[in-house]
Amino acid sequence: MKKSLAFGAVTIAAVLSSGASQPLEDALQPSAVKVAQQRGASELGCPAATAEVISKHAIEEPQTTGWHEFPRQAEYEIAVSGCGKRTTYLVACNKFHSACTAGPVPTSTGSAAPRQLADELQPEAVKTAQQRGSKELACPAATAQVTRQATIEEPETTGWHEAPHRATYAVTVTGCGKQTAYLVECDKRKKGCATGALQPSAAGPQQPQLADELQPGAVQAAQVRGAKELECPAATAAVSHKETVEEVQTTGWYEAPYRALYTITVSGCGKQTTYLVACNKKENRCTAASPRSR
Repeated sequence: MKKSLAFGAVTIAAVLSSGASQPLEDALQPSAVKVAQQRGASELGCPAATAEVISKHAIEEPQTTGWHEFPRQAEYEIAVSGCGKRTTYLVACNKFHSACTAGPVPTSTGSAAPRQLADELQPEAVKTAQQRGSKELACPAATAQVTRQATIEEPETTGWHEAPHRATYAVTVTGCGKQTAYLVECDKRKKGCATGALQPSAAGPQQPQLADELQPGAVQAAQVRGAKELECPAATAAVSHKETVEEVQTTGWYEAPYRALYTITVSGCGKQTTYLVACNKKENRCTAASPRSR
């Protein structure tokens, strides 16, 4: 175990200074490859082992200050082969730290992507939506299906990576000739999921909702991320669905809502993408996550 910890001492300062104009994942790649090759050569018992990058991406920072926060971390999946053996590592690099670290890739079935928190919490999200849908549709046999899901990356506030603990879902519930849809947010720390009805607002005047109050922040979070990912500074964001999340009442006192969920489409330069955005009034922040269609 002690020996594996040594395979992180790959300095990245020189790489950064020489590649400031490169995308972060390209600038840090040499350090990532080196640390994976060193660990693989040792664990495979093959000094001549070579490393190959399978995938790479920069990790988007949460936008909480009103100014665009550029990525400072990148993640790589790197295969190391040699002497008739092969292994794969997940390598994380941070431009503000002096090293990259290599660890095992989370297990997955077949050629599927590594299992994410949204996959882990999905059964509870489906159950929560199905229970609410069965009651509101008056149909005990109603079934629930996830149409989109996303793991929410937490902001880095301590200097250490904070593992995700929340995920959002769009879930459709169908039964007895009726259908409804929900936005669901699950929190691994709280061990529970909360739902909001994912339906267009009815016509006519309505009382302002928390989702209306937090919407500007949600739109900004989606627009900033979408403009960058679409490489289109003029991209615009439009809210297609929004919902205030009603908190579970467990204390005997009414707990007012403080969270809202949104589905927001960002378009520009002939391209389009959609995000699930979670806003938290207590934490004064909104986080946009790219959903995976099911």
